[in-house]
Amino acid sequence: MSLFQCENCGCLENTALSAQGFKVMARMFDWSYAPNLKGMRICSACGPSQYNDGKSTEFGKWHNVFSREFYPLGEFVTDEVGNLKHAATGLSSGQFKKQFPDRMIEAAKRQEVE
Repeated sequence: MSLFQCENCGCLENTALSAQGFKVMARMFDWSYAPNLKGMRICSACGPSQYNDGKSTEFGKWHNVFSREFYPLGEFVTDEVGNLKHAATGLSSGQFKKQFPDRMIEAAKRQEVE
């Protein structure tokens, strides 16, 4: 199981909890709610709530297996062992959170506005 940053909202997500980020199995889902998200690697909360056949998915809401944390959008990558790291500094997501709490607050506030 690896971690990734949602390309829509910026939160940290686990592939096992988000249909592998919805990229691999994209054609199974109904994207009419947000066609712009199709093809993006997104979290469970940003994911589609319906399959193509109209049946409900378990997605479209946060899974609550762990707390949803928002990181500065587009600044994180998945490293070679499946963990999230800050692309510019190489810091792990946890290290970044400790070293730059103000950036975490900014990212969370951005989500409240959107």
